[in-house]
Amino acid sequence: MHQIAPAIYKRKNLPLLLSIGLLIFWGALLLGLRFYWMGNKPPSFSNSDNPAADSDNFLTRNEEMLYKSGIKVNPAKAWGNLGNVLKSQSKISEAESAYRNALYYRSNMADMLYNLGLLLQENNRFSEALHYYKLAIGSRPTLASAYLNTGIILMNQGKAEEAKKTFLKCSEIPDENLKDPHAHKSSVTSCLYNLGKLYHEQGQYEDALLVYKEAIQKMPRQFAPQSLYNMIGEAYMRLSRFSEAEYWYVESLHSKTDHIPAHLTYGKLLALTGRKREAEKYFLKAIQLDPMKGNCYMHYGQFLLEESRLMEAAEMAKKAAELDNTEFDVVFNAAHMLRQASLNEAAEKYYKMAAELRPNYPAALMNLGAILHLNGKLLEAESNYLHALRFKPDDVITQSNLRKLWNIMEKQSLRTTKT
Repeated sequence: MHQIAPAIYKRKNLPLLLSIGLLIFWGALLLGLRFYWMGNKPPSFSNSDNPAADSDNFLTRNEEMLYKSGIKVNPAKAWGNLGNVLKSQSKISEAESAYRNALYYRSNMADMLYNLGLLLQENNRFSEALHYYKLAIGSRPTLASAYLNTGIILMNQGKAEEAKKTFLKCSEIPDENLKDPHAHKSSVTSCLYNLGKLYHEQGQYEDALLVYKEAIQKMPRQFAPQSLYNMIGEAYMRLSRFSEAEYWYVESLHSKTDHIPAHLTYGKLLALTGRKREAEKYFLKAIQLDPMKGNCYMHYGQFLLEESRLMEAAEMAKKAAELDNTEFDVVFNAAHMLRQASLNEAAEKYYKMAAELRPNYPAALMNLGAILHLNGKLLEAESNYLHALRFKPDDVITQSNLRKLWNIMEKQSLRTTKT
């Protein structure tokens, strides 16, 4: 009985086994023929045949084609998405046209108004950018990023009070029912950070600290806090609360170990509190982190100057001005340091550069006049003093210098504008 049952089982499954056998046979035959026709080996792929070899370009091209094909179906959304793709490819004018086309079909899209404003801001078209940010806020009053960028433009235009109001309004936006709560909280934190900076620049350090601490309470987990912590340290430093300043500088460096501004500010604090060797290490570390940043050499040069290491300070000043030759503060401070090192010819060169960078700034013109005066170039000195007085007629130092200059010129029988 035990022998009959397997035999019956085999007979019942015979058709199934034959079918499986035939499939295996035909599969093997087809695979064999394919290898024969292809030279008995599987095909090789070159990078040009393989879409993954250039996947970013491939995906971007596909996205572009996809959004173009969707224009007839949903023109506003398709044009907007196409604008984002074109912007990512640095096709700025085409991206701008795409955003404008999207807004033609639906003019109240807050995200699209914001994207167009951002593109214009990134290309230094600030008045136009402000217009679109205003429209974006009108369309969605909770769009914190639009407030943030509006405030930054106003701040850079010197409109401090308008910027303050914008940042403050941003910080008061309720955080319920938001499209992207994390992005919103990051923008609000940045608004508070910039509001604090405005107070700081106006010497209102206690007010700045209150705002910075509100920013800490509101910042989301993903927010990078190193700049905020560093500015808190700066405010305490200005209030001569050095232990609290040190705490926040250290916190800044803990959150980002290669944060250059915190290296420089902490270095200044260490120097001020007598820890000169430690201070120098932080200045040198900042230079090591970014050898092409002139500001790092400037801070180190100032430290060397205070240590009466005049020639080393002068070298740092020159290096700083060479690297950041379009930054007024760096060039102007380099000229000061060179003058303090009695390198008056070199100082003259950098005072001239500073005056060219800010031709209507009375302090730059007065200092250029003073170094020309010292270097015996009296007519040029007179011209710069007079130019400075056009912008600041009541400046006592410039008036005094000019009188001294005229006395020298009269003794040398030189014609002055006074006569």
